[in-house]
Amino acid sequence: MTHYYTDNSGLVSNRKSFDYYFDNEKFTFTTDNGVFSKDNVDYGSYLLIKSTYKRKLGSKVLDLGCGYGPIGIIIKRFNEDIEMDLVDVNSRACELAEINGLDNKTEIRVHLCENILTLEKLFDSIILNPPVRAGKLVVFDLYAKSYECLSDGGSFYIVIQKKQGAMSSIEELRRLFGTVEVLDKSKGYQVIRARK
Repeated sequence: MTHYYTDNSGLVSNRKSFDYYFDNEKFTFTTDNGVFSKDNVDYGSYLLIKSTYKRKLGSKVLDLGCGYGPIGIIIKRFNEDIEMDLVDVNSRACELAEINGLDNKTEIRVHLCENILTLEKLFDSIILNPPVRAGKLVVFDLYAKSYECLSDGGSFYIVIQKKQGAMSSIEELRRLFGTVEVLDKSKGYQVIRARK
């Protein structure tokens, strides 16, 4: 089955744009078939942004599984001094993230990448809305690779619904990181931070 956590660039294209407002700032995002939440910024991503954008994220931040880029672009807008890298396995998503960075006058670096270890870079914060439809093995592998790509003292932030495995994610993050806390809960979603 084809889903957004694949390089599905062969899908018929049907680009569209929408305006999105966050903390009195206007953003315009172009989306397309084959990317996650193509009609609007989903609630989980909104909650993840809301829970992180005012935190001390450090100087190097990674938006892992960026899709068309809303998480990384919005956080970068409010934190102009950070280096913001965006990564996805979906080439169409990466192309859209590049476009959206330019259209929103936000300096980001986008990488088409299946394994973030190949970036050979350490981050102070990694932010992920996990691709739960890809399955637990894929999601837990992203958790493990994120641990390896974090600098000492760095933070890993995720958002996940209780019904989609929040408790098993907390257990796995506790196994990997040790220090795990729930930062926010709303409408069945939980924003979780693990610290290295």
